[in-house]
Amino acid sequence: MKKTLTALVIFTLASGGLMTQTTDMGGGVFVNMEGKINIVADAGLVERFMESDYVMIMLYMLADPNTTAKINRDTVWVMFNNEPIKMPVLSEFREAYLNENRDARIYDRLGKDQLIQSQLSGYPINRAFDFFPLRSQSKSTDRATLSGSVITQTKLYIKNPGFKPGDRFLIAVRDMDNPDIKGAVAVVLQ
Repeated sequence: MKKTLTALVIFTLASGGLMTQTTDMGGGVFVNMEGKINIVADAGLVERFMESDYVMIMLYMLADPNTTAKINRDTVWVMFNNEPIKMPVLSEFREAYLNENRDARIYDRLGKDQLIQSQLSGYPINRAFDFFPLRSQSKSTDRATLSGSVITQTKLYIKNPGFKPGDRFLIAVRDMDNPDIKGAVAVVLQ
């Protein structure tokens, strides 16, 4: 049985003027379709591996119709305890963390694609873009263009700030050129 809306979480990010209304879909999946950039964040692996030095969040992003957004590593971040957390540089990350293959295998086995795709109108998913590709894959892509017709999927790794159950954080995304094109999603760890 499909799990329906279980929580409504409202966060305000004063520094960026973002207000996000997020739906908790269960299983660590959070959805916000309110901004010009619509975001589904799957934090299931954060909940599973809370003790890891780095944690992975799978992001699915889709721009509103007739909107195009250009994003890069500097325009995607996490806010936790009113502090921004940026993604590590790929070379630094690869030296410090050796479990990305484990993360990818477990994430694939969780099989949440249908739930996530149902929240984003069933558009096709572009998996060619990835801030953190596996070592066996091609080089990382540091920039992507979001459109209203294709979902962009990427792994978002951050250095673990000491997450524990009950912690709340915000994932924010904004366009490189137009700060009015933005989106955010709130996450509550179980």
